[in-house]
Amino acid sequence: MKKISVESLFQQAKERLRLTPLFEVDMSGREIVGVDINRMGMGLTGYLKWFPFHRLQVIGKTEIHYLQTLKPAQRKKILQTLFSKKMPCVVVTHKMKTPADLINVAKKYKVPIFTTPTPTTKFISEISVYLEEEFAPETTQHGTLMDIYGVGILILGSSGIGKSECALDLVERGHRLVADDLVYMKRLANRIVMGSRSEIIKHHMEIRGLGIINIENLFGVGAIRDKKRIELVVRLEEWDNKKEYDRLGLAPATHKIFDVELPTFVIPVRPGRNLAVIIEVAAMNHRSMKMGYFTAQEFADRVGRIMTEETNRQKGTR
Repeated sequence: MKKISVESLFQQAKERLRLTPLFEVDMSGREIVGVDINRMGMGLTGYLKWFPFHRLQVIGKTEIHYLQTLKPAQRKKILQTLFSKKMPCVVVTHKMKTPADLINVAKKYKVPIFTTPTPTTKFISEISVYLEEEFAPETTQHGTLMDIYGVGILILGSSGIGKSECALDLVERGHRLVADDLVYMKRLANRIVMGSRSEIIKHHMEIRGLGIINIENLFGVGAIRDKKRIELVVRLEEWDNKKEYDRLGLAPATHKIFDVELPTFVIPVRPGRNLAVIIEVAAMNHRSMKMGYFTAQEFADRVGRIMTEETNRQKGTR
């Protein structure tokens, strides 16, 4: 099971989540083991039967004002009970003034406390997105990922088929490169597959006969992006005269990444075919289908109506 240390969370997301530690403490032994978080409300009342101590804990305005209503001895007792358990860390939102006895108990049990000026609801939303990304299942795929007209297209194919050359052509035509050669993928909620680049390769590309080139340096920052949702898969393969390729597009194939089925087009490669233009059209056609325009089906329906009308006309002339 994947775990994230609290120290790693703070170092990687302190600016994104606007986190500030209240005191120095060793965070290395504290770990977050899931995406769920917990507001400490019920726990502060003393009801601990179902209290999820293993989750990241959040204290907002309601919890702070409730603690202020308790007598010092009562407040200290409940805080001692809560913080004696091994919770990962506590975040106080709204940058509320944290009660001194809460800080003292946290120091005693070495539980990190952070503050953030972000309101509670917004902070919960932001950290949930962050943790979901961190805990998302991951995999890698040999291929090239492009952002073409806003559509994330994963280009697959055997080594040497021309994926990088096709991507270079697309970049030159104004589209953006996300990753070449090795694509990192995560499965997020709502059946979203997010693709990104390797930190080692970054925005470099290998062109056989030319070598390694840097797309960002050659074409500018407008030609790259760090990550993109994958919506469409294009598979390049050598043209096979014995194989029957789809000519209507009524039932496109799919490619499964994790448990997400993505529409897939198989494009045969042979001299004279402009792959960049074909992939551009695939992106535009995908956008059109998302808007409810299924050209292949409309064409099939129109042909069907014409054939039916012609059949009826012939019957009427007999």
